[in-house]
Amino acid sequence: MTSGQAIFEELRFVWELMAAEYLFLLPFARRKKGWLPLAIGGLVLFSLLSQGYFFWLERVEQYGELGRQLVGQWYIVLALLTVAYSRLCFSITLCDALYIGISGYAAQHVVYVLVHEVLALAVFPAITRHVWVYAMVSALACAGFYTFLYRIFARRLSLCGGQLNPDTPAAILYHVLLLAVLMFCTFGCQRLFHFDPAIRLLSAQIGVLVCLMILGLQFFSYRMIQAGRERAVIQQMLRDGERQYAHSKELIDMVNRSVHDLKHTLRALRTMQESDRMAFVEETERNLEQYQRLVHTDNELLNTILAEKSLYCESRGIRFTCTLGKAELDFVSVPDLYTLLGNAIDNAVESVIQLQEEEKRVVQLSIQTSGGCVCIQTNNYYAGCLQLENGLPRTTKADAAAHGYGLRSIRYLAKKYGGSMSVSCRDQVFVLQVILPVPRA
Repeated sequence: MTSGQAIFEELRFVWELMAAEYLFLLPFARRKKGWLPLAIGGLVLFSLLSQGYFFWLERVEQYGELGRQLVGQWYIVLALLTVAYSRLCFSITLCDALYIGISGYAAQHVVYVLVHEVLALAVFPAITRHVWVYAMVSALACAGFYTFLYRIFARRLSLCGGQLNPDTPAAILYHVLLLAVLMFCTFGCQRLFHFDPAIRLLSAQIGVLVCLMILGLQFFSYRMIQAGRERAVIQQMLRDGERQYAHSKELIDMVNRSVHDLKHTLRALRTMQESDRMAFVEETERNLEQYQRLVHTDNELLNTILAEKSLYCESRGIRFTCTLGKAELDFVSVPDLYTLLGNAIDNAVESVIQLQEEEKRVVQLSIQTSGGCVCIQTNNYYAGCLQLENGLPRTTKADAAAHGYGLRSIRYLAKKYGGSMSVSCRDQVFVLQVILPVPRA
């Protein structure tokens, strides 16, 4: 008859492994609709599957040493099944699912070695006779180590925007090999631990070090990928700076032309009749009032951006409208705010400038503060058909690698300030929305 401690050992593996995987999945991957019932169902399913270990053990024990080697295959199959199941609950690439599976298994194995090998088998074997005490110690060890991992590693994955590794053959092969190395090393150390009591602590130390090394490798892999993305954002900002210089030059030229035209206007005013002169003055005042209403906020940087973009849109025959509430944006740095708003408006302008219908050449900007968050939203018409991929529009340009960084930089900046970015397309209207939580004073 199977003992309660043996049943717990199999349940423990599944519970600790899935907890470790969700530790990395929840801040990282986008959740699918109805993911929570699926996740709970998966926990129940794998808990039941874990008890199949005893059936498997009976079938392989007759093969002696080979059978003992085959026992470990049961855990490999379970681990791979949890990786596959995670893709039912989350929108995640195969490569990222392997990345999460490797990180989760390495984290789980550290707890297994420290609690279920060192403590329960080597230091204090009597604890296994009290299953509830044994379970409580396991839970506390998981909570402590997983909290540590979350603080230094897992929560940083939220900056990735739901994707870290693309499904390229090279990336998939790398993660498959890394998973194989992890499995081989951990099962080898387990075998040494049970085979020779004289080297138990040494084999346990090696097992823990291997898992920590793999977790470190995963962390530095994330850092390298994220650093590459940050460099791409910086390059985009530099390109924006060059484009901004060109825009500013155009605006200066337009102002110079206006000054030149004003000289001729002043000369004409001297010879105008009084009624014509008053009509001209009233029209000029109305234009100035409209301009002042558009750009006047408590944030001088915001005034500058809106004034610049409105003039640029006017020079392109685009109507630029703003709805400004209480714009609490002082917590956003000057370069970040300029990049965020500049990219948002420029993307909208780039879309509507291709439209022939004058009534659709409109860019709408809204900035409101509500519920402790600032909501920045742009609305614009677009031509053709837009398809979303990983939460971003799929570019229709031939050099796709050189485009799309505008929205990516916006999403990066939103994540940087603890917020989010979302896009939607409906009835030929593209909506970009950025939510930024306002820090408490």
